[in-house]
Amino acid sequence: MMKERAGAVILAAALILTGCSLPTFEGSQKKQPDSFQNVYDLAEGQVYVWKDKGYGSIEKDLSKTRTGREAFFTAPIGTINFHKHETDQESGDPRNIWFEEGTDKNIPTVTRKDVLLYVSKTDIPEEIIFERFYDNGYSIGIAGMQEDKGGHYYIPYAVSREDDYKYYIDQESGASVLAGFEGIERLYLDKAGEEMVSRENVSAGGCLVGLNKDKAYDCQFYTGTFYQDFKLNANVRTFTSLERFESHEYSFLHANCISLALPAYLKSGYYLVLGKGMIRYVSPEDEEKYKGQEYDTLIDWNDPIKQYDEYGLCIYDPSTGTESEGESDAGLTEQELMKENNTDGE
Repeated sequence: MMKERAGAVILAAALILTGCSLPTFEGSQKKQPDSFQNVYDLAEGQVYVWKDKGYGSIEKDLSKTRTGREAFFTAPIGTINFHKHETDQESGDPRNIWFEEGTDKNIPTVTRKDVLLYVSKTDIPEEIIFERFYDNGYSIGIAGMQEDKGGHYYIPYAVSREDDYKYYIDQESGASVLAGFEGIERLYLDKAGEEMVSRENVSAGGCLVGLNKDKAYDCQFYTGTFYQDFKLNANVRTFTSLERFESHEYSFLHANCISLALPAYLKSGYYLVLGKGMIRYVSPEDEEKYKGQEYDTLIDWNDPIKQYDEYGLCIYDPSTGTESEGESDAGLTEQELMKENNTDGE
C-alpha cells in the first residue's frame, strides 16, 4: 500500500495545482484495424507502432508496395472522459481512460527495439506529449472515488453540474446503469461482494481494486441514506492520469510518417502519446521480466518519474530539467504554489 499512497499524493497534487475547467465527455475514437501490412494504409492523425520481430530495420518495411506479415500496430485510445482536451496541460477534473471487456489486449507493447510512428499530411507536432496513466487493474467501471472524513468512498455525482458523474463512470461499461439519478451530489459505494470499500482496496486513482477479473459483484451504492444494489462485472481496465511529459525529438523517414523518439527517462508504464493512442512501454530493465500479458504483476507500471515535495511542488521533472535542491516553503499559499508550479502542467 505504500506506493499506492505515494501515487495518491501525486494525483492529489496534480488536481490541486491545476485549473478547474470542465472538459467535454465523449466516448472512444472511431474504430480502426488493430494492425496493418503497409504503412500507407495508416490513417492520418494517429499514432502507430512498428514492431521489431527480428526481421531487420524499419526502412525495409516502408515500401509503398509492401505486403506480408503485419508490421504496423494501432495505438488505441479506449474510452476517455476528456474528449477535445486530449493534450491539455490543465484540468480540474480527473482524466480517466477505460478499456472494456478485454480490449486492453489491443494496446501495443513497445520496447526500445520498436518504433513509434505518427502520420499526418498537414503538421509536425511542436510538442510530443507523453501523458503517463496509472494502471488501476481490472475493476467495475468507476474511477476517481474520494474518501469522506468518515472513511467512506463516493464519486462526486452532481456537485457543479448535472452530468459530473460522466467523469467518473465508464459510460460504455455495465456501470452506465448508475447514470441518471436525480437530486444527489454524491454517490457512495459501500460494499462490493463481501468486501467493504476502504483505503485497503481503493487505488491511488480512486478505483476499487483486488477484484477478480470478469467476476460479477453485488455492489451496494447509496444515494443519501437509501441503498441501490447493482450487480457489476469487474471487466474494465481503468487508467487515471499520473504525470505528463513533453519531448521534441522525431525523425523523418522518407515515407508518409515520422518516428517519435522515446525519452530515455521513461519507466515501464502506460502512456497516451500526443493524446492519440495508448502504448504499454516496457523499459530495458523490465524486458526479461515481462511475460507478454495484458496485465503483468511482475512489473511496477506506476512507479513515478517526477518527484514532489511534501507540499505538492514538483522538484524534479526530467522532461523540462526542473530540479529543485530544497523543499518548497510551507508558508506558501495555494495561489503562490500554483504560480510557482505553472510549468508543471499536471
